[in-house]
Amino acid sequence: MRVNSYAQVSDSVILDAVRIGRKAVVEKAILDKNVVLEDGAEVGVDHDKDRERGFHVSEGGVVVVPKNTVVSG
Repeated sequence: MRVNSYAQVSDSVILDAVRIGRKAVVEKAILDKNVVLEDGAEVGVDHDKDRERGFHVSEGGVVVVPKNTVVSG
């Protein structure tokens, strides 16, 4: 796992080989293997946007990002 400078990660589970870009935000999420969050990307901040991307959002607000996904910023 690599978390670049100024990124914010809270209440999340991060699996192997995940890269979180500069100024990215991850809140209440599960990031599966080989997920890449590009610089400035957000997961768990706007659940409607997460659903539009095809991510599962639980009733408790946990976002699941499937393996090998690239999330643009």
